[in-house]
Amino acid sequence: MMKLTPTLTLLSAALLATTPVTAFELKHAEGTLTLPSTPQKVVSFDVGVLDSLAALDVPVVGVPKSTYEGALARYQGTRIVGTLFEPDYEVLKEIRPDLIIAGSRSLKEVPTLSELAPTVSFASDPNDFLSHFREANLALGKAFGREEQAKAALARIDQKFESLQTNNKGRTGAFLFTMRGNVIPHVPGDRFGYAYELTGLESVLPARDPNVPVPPRPEPGSPEAKAAAQERARVVSQLAAAEPDWLLVLDRGAINGGERTARATLEKHPELSQTKAFREGRVVYLDPNGWYVIGGGLNNVNAIADALLAQMKK
Repeated sequence: MMKLTPTLTLLSAALLATTPVTAFELKHAEGTLTLPSTPQKVVSFDVGVLDSLAALDVPVVGVPKSTYEGALARYQGTRIVGTLFEPDYEVLKEIRPDLIIAGSRSLKEVPTLSELAPTVSFASDPNDFLSHFREANLALGKAFGREEQAKAALARIDQKFESLQTNNKGRTGAFLFTMRGNVIPHVPGDRFGYAYELTGLESVLPARDPNVPVPPRPEPGSPEAKAAAQERARVVSQLAAAEPDWLLVLDRGAINGGERTARATLEKHPELSQTKAFREGRVVYLDPNGWYVIGGGLNNVNAIADALLAQMKK
């Protein structure tokens, strides 16, 4: 074996001392973040990522104002660093985080957040939800030294969705977003269009054309708002006439403990109330916080899989 001379030994030690060591590497939506050490003070404005960090037992020092229950109850006493949309920069300056994770609702704040600490975000694609979900959670697990935990959690989730999709093979469905008595269908490509991917149901309505931009929300009471309401009514009629095997319903008003009105909305609807799915009880009322607030967290998606499996065995 070749022995190093004292001079070479000293030179090697000097090179090692001057070569930056990457102890933390996190792949995210905009690339890969590398840091010399694993962040000890993590802030997350993304509740889905927060849910995954809870599953992986990664400490978090700052969270947005929200309702924290179930697997997220551990954050009830965690420092509030703003809302889902607006960070509290004074609190963030006090905390001096090592890593900030922005959410979809706070993306516009990334440039300012990046001035305080390294800031990342994770993309979600309603056309390829599970792939992005796996990629993000494997990246988190690997970065924080919890790769085996992340792989095990994802394997359990995959198994459940495979069972659900096998159960629903050949069946059709429709996703309905209800709010203040209104019914808004979501098709593949829409925000909640990934429900079809998760359940294995075939949409009774055509998928959204990804090349057609989503129009801005019209002002209430405007001619554009009236035209949009008429178009929604036409689409709902088309949906009801297609007689989907299942109705998946998300009640926007029930978020954070609000009044549940989705069932009453469907009961009063002249067409949806007459569908076989509604009359025969093939309606899944989805957990509003899980679907609308949390989204793609390891604990939450596992809970979504369990709920869908339990309710769709008819």
